[in-house]
Amino acid sequence: MTTIIFGGTAAYHLKLHDHAQVGERRIIDTPYGASSPFIYLTSDTRSAWFSSRHGEDGLQRTAAFVNHRANLWAARELGATGILSWNGVGAIAAGLAVGQMVVPDDLLDMTRARVASFDLPDQVTPSGLPFASELRQRLVEVSQSQGFVCASHGTYVCTEGPRLETAAEIAMYGWGGAAIVGMTLSPEVWLAAELGIPYASLCIITNMATGRWTFDSRRDFGPGVGVKGLQVTLAAA
Repeated sequence: MTTIIFGGTAAYHLKLHDHAQVGERRIIDTPYGASSPFIYLTSDTRSAWFSSRHGEDGLQRTAAFVNHRANLWAARELGATGILSWNGVGAIAAGLAVGQMVVPDDLLDMTRARVASFDLPDQVTPSGLPFASELRQRLVEVSQSQGFVCASHGTYVCTEGPRLETAAEIAMYGWGGAAIVGMTLSPEVWLAAELGIPYASLCIITNMATGRWTFDSRRDFGPGVGVKGLQVTLAAA
């Protein structure tokens, strides 16, 4: 098995040598441009190719400007049999709090301008099930075994960005069943599906969504978010 890990919030703060043995570093040339760097990590009996979506040495690009097609094509070139990711999200649903985790089982795609297909003649048409149940279960089990509070279900709403959502938009997404909000998972999950690569995501709540701040005013975008994300995804690889 070859697992790809896409790191989200605070991945650029990580000192990878503190968490795993660091091996080969590759940038893959694809029909869609050069991919982000991929680094081979080994920890105990686990190994994976790791890539920080937003940059290696700092926040170099927001989710709206990630070259998802190049990164997913590169994942296939690296022989990916599964993709795990982590993402910082805002909480919409009541009962969620900053620091908790959610492994979503559905996605509400509200993006408008992103390219969500490779447009290949023999591509797989994505179904209405964006996340792989087996990979989801592994993320839930690992996160809970490591002592994190993790919800095993919930709908992720992906917005266009880079601006934050308005309170009215968050209220509408909540009425539509969304539990958490972010700007990352589309088109990543659809591109993975076109390539036939199972995908699951660990969503780490970094803040409450707009209009929900009275429930929990804390905000956590610090290095610890990246540590948690890598710790869980690498153990689940």
